[in-house]
Amino acid sequence: MNGLNNSMNKKLILQENEYSIWRHEGIPAEAFTFLDSISWGNEGALYEHKNTAEHIRLLHQPTLVSVNEGEKMKGSAVFCNTPITAGNASYNCFYIRYFASSKEIRGKGVMKKFGIKVMQAIREDEKEKTIFFACIEKGNRASYKTVESAGYRNIGTVKTNGFSRYFPKLNSNIEQVNSAVVKNEVLGLLKNQYQEHALTQFNSIFLNSDYYVMRKNGEIVAGCQFHKVHWVINKMPGIMGKIVMNVVPLIPILNKLFNPKRFEFLAFEGIYIKPGFENSLTDLFEGLLAKEKLKSAMYWLGKSCEVRKRILENTKTGLIHSFIKDSDVYIMAAFHDLNEKEISDVAARPIFVSGFDYI
Repeated sequence: MNGLNNSMNKKLILQENEYSIWRHEGIPAEAFTFLDSISWGNEGALYEHKNTAEHIRLLHQPTLVSVNEGEKMKGSAVFCNTPITAGNASYNCFYIRYFASSKEIRGKGVMKKFGIKVMQAIREDEKEKTIFFACIEKGNRASYKTVESAGYRNIGTVKTNGFSRYFPKLNSNIEQVNSAVVKNEVLGLLKNQYQEHALTQFNSIFLNSDYYVMRKNGEIVAGCQFHKVHWVINKMPGIMGKIVMNVVPLIPILNKLFNPKRFEFLAFEGIYIKPGFENSLTDLFEGLLAKEKLKSAMYWLGKSCEVRKRILENTKTGLIHSFIKDSDVYIMAAFHDLNEKEISDVAARPIFVSGFDYI
């Protein structure tokens, strides 16, 4: 899964005046510095990822396409290759991460122009049925228009969800998943629970041995993977965003939940709940926060995902959820060699989400 590439394994895709487009197998060393300098977000929200170097090394089969001005990287897009399922059908898939441009070229139309060409070229290179998708934040109109112009369509919405506790309690019943036997048990439960979803893959499950479960009478009734995340939030949208940014950090109890200058939280994914045991999932979430000495968590699920509905109906989310609950993400997808029936089937299903793709 390691995506680091210090070799010169790259190919020139396009040269136009001072700009060149390169395709790198893996992630070249110079991309680390470039991506670490990027402020992510849109017209409403801006934030910085502070775990970039750590997370890049864990990307699944990445190919980085860079926009260079002379010798210097000015833009990037990472295409991660993985098999996915949609119901009983299996497809090759590329999902796009780190679609970014430097301050110097932002607003000049450079990434739109070359981004469209890159996305079309990568799609045309494929020899088998392949789904391509990108996650675009609701307020990011520029990126939405770019991927739409490249032939991508909106196939669903992902909801951002929060969970927080001022004083999370440790729970001795939480079990870390280590053995191959229990991993297979967990994967079986997850595949069954998400069997009707689209874009389903479990590449980030068991990373760093951070999948945990709760059992009742020997049976797994709740489970999830967590990733530790550190962001710096520079801007939030709307009046509530201004209050959260300017008032919350001044209130001693609240700033433990959310400190925009150092927002540390757990990102949950691979959430499993046996029907009727939603309270066990709450205990698991809270116990993991206590274990990691944090107070806030975030997780992403498709808008029509039944698991999300069950969690929200049976769980006290905590205050952090009210800060972020409207931070929707659109799933923009393009298709190579799929017929209209197959495309319609994918678009009609609830979206499966890997939390690792959002951090």
